[in-house]
Amino acid sequence: MGHERDGGRGAALGSQAEARAALPVHLIGNVNLDIVMGPVEPWPAPGTERLVEHQEVRVGGAAGVAAMALQALATPLRLHARIGDDAFGAVVRDAMGPAGAQLETVRAGTAYSVGVTHPDGERTFLTYPGHLAALDVQAIAEELEGSQPGLVLVCGYFLLPSLRRGAGLELVRLARSAGHRVLFDSGWPSEGFTDAVRGDLDALLPSLDDVLPNQAEALAWTGAARLEDAVERLQRSGARAIVKRGPRGASWLEGGELASRAPPRVSVADSVGAGDCFNAAFAAAVARGASHAAAVEAAVRYASNVVQSRPRDYGGPA
Repeated sequence: MGHERDGGRGAALGSQAEARAALPVHLIGNVNLDIVMGPVEPWPAPGTERLVEHQEVRVGGAAGVAAMALQALATPLRLHARIGDDAFGAVVRDAMGPAGAQLETVRAGTAYSVGVTHPDGERTFLTYPGHLAALDVQAIAEELEGSQPGLVLVCGYFLLPSLRRGAGLELVRLARSAGHRVLFDSGWPSEGFTDAVRGDLDALLPSLDDVLPNQAEALAWTGAARLEDAVERLQRSGARAIVKRGPRGASWLEGGELASRAPPRVSVADSVGAGDCFNAAFAAAVARGASHAAAVEAAVRYASNVVQSRPRDYGGPA
């Protein structure tokens, strides 16, 4: 997010709220291995080969990245995710540290993504879904129902078949009834934002507290031409929408007007997972009692700091 280096990797939660005991964050989503390489421009023609300057093998997936960030931000975390029982799964589990011990192993190949970065900051992903179909939604529901009220962050929705066909709706309804605040980031559906996809997401909205799409997702989800209209449509059900806008920071509606938090100017080295870092830092700030505006500001700054690093450094609070 931005274009000139910002000093201090981890000054994301530098507020009075940071000193408070944090509520637990229940993280539900996809954990996989990421192989990130690039930059590539233009996209190679079929049958050719291209050399790249940089590569990194690391923890990936919306929940995997968010878990790494929440750990760095010293936020109590319960990770509801699985991993395959192969070599890739072992790499992910070891790299995740304490959160990796919470991963349940299933007899399946571990999902992995090849992320190709481009000079303009955009990226392309090729993903093998592997073990992601094995998420146990019933077990998650039982644990949420009996746990201390806190935050629930649902991410990677379209990569988790177990959450589709109404199961995700039942899960977030249960979480709300158990006293949890529910945050949601769907990601981009592989089939695109069809009418069926929009209907699926619209059904979830009344049971959500915060929705965290990026700008392209917000516009495609609502069919709006302007960001202000997209946010207003998302909020009609009562959920609050915070839209991630890359180098423009993040925006939301406040008093009927579009409010924004611009990022510091940084030199972007690797933007893969920036939105997941934003989600984690927003949740971490809310878990410590930060106001909405302060949580957005903390999330923008944290994501901006993380994207400066190569190899990936999740830093932590200053």
